[in-house]
This record gives sequence, structure tokens and C-alpha cells, in this order.
Amino acid sequence: MTFTQFLKVSLVVIIILIVDLSCDAPHSNPFDPENPNKQFLKIEGYVYSFSLPRISLKNALILWLPENKAAISDENGYFKIETNSKKEGWLIVMLDGFRPESIFVNWNTNRFYKEFFLNQIPKLDSAEFYSVLINQYPNIQNVNLIVRARITDKDNDLDSVLIQNQSLNIRIPLNYNTQTKFFEGDFSEYDFGVDDLTELIGVQFDFIVKDINGFEFKIGYEKLNRIIKDEILLESPINYDSTSSKPILIWRKFVPGFKFTYNVEIYDDKFPPSIAWSKNNISMDSTSIQVDSNLSSGNYFWVLWCVDKFLNRARSRPASFRVK
Repeated sequence: MTFTQFLKVSLVVIIILIVDLSCDAPHSNPFDPENPNKQFLKIEGYVYSFSLPRISLKNALILWLPENKAAISDENGYFKIETNSKKEGWLIVMLDGFRPESIFVNWNTNRFYKEFFLNQIPKLDSAEFYSVLINQYPNIQNVNLIVRARITDKDNDLDSVLIQNQSLNIRIPLNYNTQTKFFEGDFSEYDFGVDDLTELIGVQFDFIVKDINGFEFKIGYEKLNRIIKDEILLESPINYDSTSSKPILIWRKFVPGFKFTYNVEIYDDKFPPSIAWSKNNISMDSTSIQVDSNLSSGNYFWVLWCVDKFLNRARSRPASFRVK
């Protein structure tokens, strides 16, 4: 046998040995598809809205905490997470504007399936937080704080609405008004535990909603910007002056140092008094206005409001007059 022939025979033997050994090699790598111990485990499901009709929720974040794996729901609300470990742990679903949901996973099979129905957090559509000051004779000023909130709750499971300031230990419920569709409150300084409502100027109050399951959410905040304590002075008619059926109402120029509008109201002398005529959004530069509809004969009184851009308002003391 020549040396060349010897090399050829040796090479054939080596190839046979390599092939034989590779067929018997242990596939212990967990990522080796031929590993007989590899487990094909799958977590999958769908994310829908709790409210009816059900809506598939896209872009929900699904977290599988034992392995810090995550998935995002598609346009159908579908998600899938693959793993090769049967570790028990929490599966958490989160989506902006919705209450997070979670479930503890125990593996019984190689597939865990779950449908989540996320509860939408109620939305604060609008909020009003303003002071109302009433000037009365002889020199009395009564101040109240008005709070109003309009809230949308698509899941229809809202239990209550509160205003809260934790540092001041204030937590006050608002009442739902079926006519205005607002959650409302009319408060004095006693309700807030202060000597004067001016102490609350600039203080932030959170709007808290609580659902029927006891979950609470902060959905917004507001603050009191101002209390208008300067008084508007009425000049004519006063002290039961006699007027025509369309009197001209005159007041002294009011310069409180901020932008505002006037509202004027005329009341009859019945009990309780009712509004006989009114006008809103009168320019701050005005000092008079003429009534544009006929008042019947009798006694009346009128008041003038100053209303700023934050809805804070102050009312003059009343002035009386008589229509001939």
C-alpha cells in the first residue's frame, strides 16, 4: 500500500467515526430543537374592553414576570409569549387609561390561555373650582367654594367622586346632580377646617374616583385661584328710586386689577324672589346698561356680579327701585 492510498483509507475511517459520534451526541442544549427534554410552552390570549360592546384592545403591554418577558397585543387584542420553563408566576396586563389586571399562572399543560377584560379608568371631562362672594348689608361678606366635575365612565361602575388634599388631611365627597350631570359641592370654610377660604388659594386638590370594587384613581386636579373681595358699588337706581319700565342701571367703575366680565340680575319683590331680567358677559369697561325688555309696575332690586376667567365671582349689595 502506498502512502497516498494509506491517507485515503485513514480519511474514510475518520469521517465514519465523526458521523457515528455525531449521531450519538447528547442534545443537552435547551435551545437545541433535537433536545428530547425541550419544553414548548406558550402563554397566549386576548385583551378586550370590559364595557359593552367588547372592543379588542391594541398595544396592551403583557408582562411575564418570572422571566421578564413581554408582548404587545395586536389589532385583534391577541398576544403570545413563548417560554421553555414551567416557572410559576404573575402575568400582568397594562394599557394606558385602563386599570391593570393580573393573574397567577400555574402550569397544568404546555399552554396557558387567558382573556383579559380591562376596566377603563373614568375620565375627567371638565372641572370647575371657584369662589362665590356675596356682599350683604351692613358690611357682611359671605364666601363659598363651588366644586363641579363632569366625568365619563364607560364601564358604568363608578361609585363616588371626592376632592382630596392629603397634606391637609382633606377628603370630601361630591354629590351627583341628575339635572346638570355634574358631581358638585358647595362648601364653606368649616368644611375644609380653615378660618378663611383664602387659606386655600393656590392649594391643589385632586379629583378621586372610586369604583364599585373599591379601586381608587386620581383623574385630575384643580385649585382655587382667587377670592374677589373688592366690592362693586351701585349708583342708580337705588333706595326705591322711581324708574321707567326699561331703567338704565349705573354703577361705579370697578378696577380690581384683573380681567373680568359683569353679570347683572334684576329680581322682583315676591317671596322667594325670582329673576325678572338678566344680562351676562358685559364688558369690564362698561359702567351702565339699559334693560331691553319692559318690567311691569312694582318693586324690584338689582345686583351686579364680577366674574373672572377662573369663574371666581363676587356680587354687589342689592339696590332697590320702583317701576311706575
